[in-house]
Amino acid sequence: MENVRTKRWNLERVYPGDGGSTIKEQIHDIKLHIDQTQLELENHTHEDITEVAEMVERVQGLYTKVFELDEYIICRLAENVHDSKARVLSEESSQMKAQMETLLLAFRHYLARILDEKWNELLQQSEVAGIETFLIEQRQKVKDQLQPELEKVIHSLSVHGFEGWEDHYEQEFASLTVPVSNEEGTEEISFDRAFMRAMLSTNRATRQAIAASITEVYRENEERFASIFNHFVGYRNELYSLRGWSNPLTEMLEQNRIGEASIKSMMKTLHEHKSLLHQFLERKAQLNQLDKLNWYDIYAPTFTSKTTLTYKEAANIVITQFYKYSDKLGKFAEHAFEEGWIDPEPSDSKRQGAFCASLPSSKESRVMLSFTGNYQDVVTMAHELGHAYHNSFLQEEPGFSHNVGTGLAETASTFAENLVLDAAIDSAATQEDRLSLLEMKITNGLKYITYIPAKFEFEQQFYEQRRSQSLSAAELNDLMIKTEKDWFQDAVGEVDAHNWMTMPHFFNTEKAFYNIPYTIGYLFSNGIYSLYLQDKQTFTNRYDELLKHSGNQTMEDLGHQFLNQDLTSSAFWEAAVQPLEEAIHTYLAETKAYT
Repeated sequence: MENVRTKRWNLERVYPGDGGSTIKEQIHDIKLHIDQTQLELENHTHEDITEVAEMVERVQGLYTKVFELDEYIICRLAENVHDSKARVLSEESSQMKAQMETLLLAFRHYLARILDEKWNELLQQSEVAGIETFLIEQRQKVKDQLQPELEKVIHSLSVHGFEGWEDHYEQEFASLTVPVSNEEGTEEISFDRAFMRAMLSTNRATRQAIAASITEVYRENEERFASIFNHFVGYRNELYSLRGWSNPLTEMLEQNRIGEASIKSMMKTLHEHKSLLHQFLERKAQLNQLDKLNWYDIYAPTFTSKTTLTYKEAANIVITQFYKYSDKLGKFAEHAFEEGWIDPEPSDSKRQGAFCASLPSSKESRVMLSFTGNYQDVVTMAHELGHAYHNSFLQEEPGFSHNVGTGLAETASTFAENLVLDAAIDSAATQEDRLSLLEMKITNGLKYITYIPAKFEFEQQFYEQRRSQSLSAAELNDLMIKTEKDWFQDAVGEVDAHNWMTMPHFFNTEKAFYNIPYTIGYLFSNGIYSLYLQDKQTFTNRYDELLKHSGNQTMEDLGHQFLNQDLTSSAFWEAAVQPLEEAIHTYLAETKAYT
């Protein structure tokens, strides 16, 4: 495992050379093929089902090429955000993706024109095996939408309408700065940096001071952001109304391949476990000698691990824990480290954070990290390699089956995270390390089972009220306070009433109600993890099969076929909460001596 220490990923193997002119030529060729294919779709008959299957394969091939090129360009730009060639390629890729979306719109209508008897024949063709669900969804979308001409007009107008509001939000948010005091006076820093300091500083006085500055920035800008939010939600509400969708969750449920009954069962279970949040936050207040926590205290660590790790040590922890789960997962991780899939070290020129990119034609992935040597970095490493492991199964399937919703996309990553974090907790060198890791697990879990669900209910209520009128900034603040307090109750004093301003997931045009799918994915994965702990001997094969079929089945069907679980009942979601519940009870017991 000598190559584990490699500090750069290998993109040369995907596109040799700098890739600039080669990529431009490929994008140009793909755009020409998209235009040509769209013309043929509009004039193609459905008499010969073999020709229809060939057309499906052709569109799928273009879809896969567009996806892979875009993923590669994302990697290029991420490794050097100042790379002017990569920025140009990114703009070219955006245009290519827009053309692909237009082609998919024509493709849906092409599928919708197929007579039922021919349609059933098509679904029996070997060329469409593994993508039946995608094709059925595309055909159904046409039936759920307006006439083709109107949908084309909406698609065109949305560039400067719906998508324009998203762009406007991003520009306004990016321009926000917060005055923060330092030893030399006061400096203006980006809102994101200020917010992270306010949430994570170990000095409460620092958190309070920055939070006060943030609140002042909120107040100075709230009406402008309220206007953007109202226009954004108003557009989506109007579009849903035109399509006859009485349920605003229709699009989100479709995108995540989950039924509303499962969502309701999940939310009911989470409401019944709110006391877990209260017990943890009350203990945290005690440990910090506070009557109550405020919003800027929730994420600040009470215990801090003093242990630091080298990249090689972190890699070995992940590989070792993956091997304990299965030889297949262990060998996969080892291969990823040795073959240059990972770019770990932060730098001024790199994009910050972490992500995993899938390169289906190469049957590889690339993982970007910002490794600094703490345990959270190890967990993040496992999380992104979990995505890569999931990719390895999808890459063996047809291109359209790579299209999984956020809920399923977060399944393998969260599962891998659990494998490593639980092992790190059990083998912690000191009690301080152990409690720090436990707190990390709990705080992360509570984000999914309480903080995000609260945002989801805020969003639902806003969409409902927005049908009849716009809401002022003060009304949005009141609504945020009301939904947050319903979850936090008396465990928190001051909540972040303006949080609606700073959550880009609220302003996403591609994915509706984009917060709650992360809760779905976290709990679905936790439920799987609970089943694994009960049956470690036979579970690994079932899990691999679930990942393999995740792009061609609903979440309910996956649960039934591979887990023998009903997602519409509370039993599965109860089991999904159990690992977090056990962690909180352990934390309460082990911190009692500190109060």
